[in-house]
Amino acid sequence: MMKRATKFFAVLLVSCSMIAATACGSADKGTGSANQGQIGDKQGVKEITWYLHTQYGKEYFENDVIKPFEEQHPDIKINVTYNADPEQITKSQLAAGAGPDIITTDGTTTLRQFAKAGYLVDLDEYSKKYGWDQRFIPWAYPPVTVGDKLIGLPGKYETELVYYNKKMFADNGWDIPKSYDELVALSKKMTEKGIIPFAFGASDYRGANEWWLSMAYNATLGPEKLKKVLSGELPWNGPESTEAVQKLVDLWKSGYINDKKSHAITGEDATTLFLSGKAAMKMEGSWLLNTLSSKAGDMDWGIFPMPSWKEGVETNLPLALGIAYGINANSKNPDAVAEFLNYVTQADVAAKGIVAMGLQPIKDLDLGAIPNLDKHYKEVSDLLADYGNRNATGYLSWTFWPAQTRVFSYDNLEAVFLDGMDIKSYMDKMEATYQEDKQSGKVFEFAK
Repeated sequence: MMKRATKFFAVLLVSCSMIAATACGSADKGTGSANQGQIGDKQGVKEITWYLHTQYGKEYFENDVIKPFEEQHPDIKINVTYNADPEQITKSQLAAGAGPDIITTDGTTTLRQFAKAGYLVDLDEYSKKYGWDQRFIPWAYPPVTVGDKLIGLPGKYETELVYYNKKMFADNGWDIPKSYDELVALSKKMTEKGIIPFAFGASDYRGANEWWLSMAYNATLGPEKLKKVLSGELPWNGPESTEAVQKLVDLWKSGYINDKKSHAITGEDATTLFLSGKAAMKMEGSWLLNTLSSKAGDMDWGIFPMPSWKEGVETNLPLALGIAYGINANSKNPDAVAEFLNYVTQADVAAKGIVAMGLQPIKDLDLGAIPNLDKHYKEVSDLLADYGNRNATGYLSWTFWPAQTRVFSYDNLEAVFLDGMDIKSYMDKMEATYQEDKQSGKVFEFAK
């Protein structure tokens, strides 16, 4: 997910001049920007407002989605505004009864909060009309469902993998590790040769620490036990969670994660270490496919799932939805928005955005039929299908972890790495933060 590498956390002050598509002047009348389309409609043309991240494949959306859609639907006009943090802006505007017609969020945690606050349209009727209930891979529905109501559509999905230098492995006779002990032993061999086992940098985006946290939890607890932690059946400061974090801390303090310098280098620096052969592996999300397929050149690289970190726990692939779409409850043109979202999520349209946007959980999307697509995209897709069929998929933090728990976890992990906080204090605070999330209704509700 490109946005995860360069997310901005500055507080954005929203003004009329900043967001051209926002009807700031009418906010005092309770109309909001969601009604901008109705106010601006001319000769029956419905104008739909949409905020997107500056890194959300602008060329793809403009040329492969919006332009052909408007040609087929001359009565609908899509007005897009690109921002560094559209989700934060949308959140502020929805609270004031405004916001864009199309709601786009990073993952589904925020989308579910919007639904519970009454900000979104119930999509069940549209689902029946367009067949959305049969369009997506089954696991993608629970994150966009609240109670028994469909509240959004999945935009793209993500997993985490280990990317590795195949030639380096072959030259040194290294095998892909099948357990935590094998991973540690392999990392030791690499450091003895002056090679960094895992390239990783978080100085420009502290949130990147959640990638490793997500992996540690899934690899150590496994999906079923992690689900119990996420549901509150097991405490966040219990022995299972503590073991996961301790094993991650041990890897970092042993120098196996970027020589204990991940807090001091950027994500781009870490990618350069991997591409230049100074690091043998890189643990990151499936969004890295875009970078490697365009920048790796002749480098022979491959992927493998992170092995289980505990005996008795199966290797699994953690999953998340990286983008989700909803319809603003204040929109004056919800039918037009639904028509557009139906277009965006059709297989032939989505296929054009695989490189720009990432993998998308649409059943009929045949990656093998996409011309000139790097082979690794299909490899990851097939791997996910295999693990999905075996019910061996886990839960990535940005879709399934409660909001404040998630932020605390990645914001304070470096303090544990650098001995500024002991692991018990970290785990106890994690549990306390989770209880606050639970009290305010921010815990993910798994289907029974």
